[in-house]
Amino acid sequence: MPRIAAIVAGTGFYNVTAIRSGCAPETRLLLVREPSNHFDPFAIGVHLPGWLFGSTQLGHLKAPLAKRLAPKMDAGVVMRAFVTSRFAPEDREHPRLSIAIEFD
Repeated sequence: MPRIAAIVAGTGFYNVTAIRSGCAPETRLLLVREPSNHFDPFAIGVHLPGWLFGSTQLGHLKAPLAKRLAPKMDAGVVMRAFVTSRFAPEDREHPRLSIAIEFD
């Protein structure tokens, strides 16, 4: 089973509170394809499931990784993602969130 390490991009533009309070190591995450994203047709959003209502977007996979994984997701490969580390002090505008992605 492949395991890919990644850093979530754009964390300062989404729900910083969710990252600070809901993203401890081993927290499960959702990867959501965004084929109609006007910046990148391969975009994959990173979401925290069940935070408040539904899921909350935390950021995106970086473009080179998304371009590699999007065709797999589009073909039905199930991706599992979870937090490996978080650096989010109150005085830091853009928290850093590292994740791992696994799939069969």
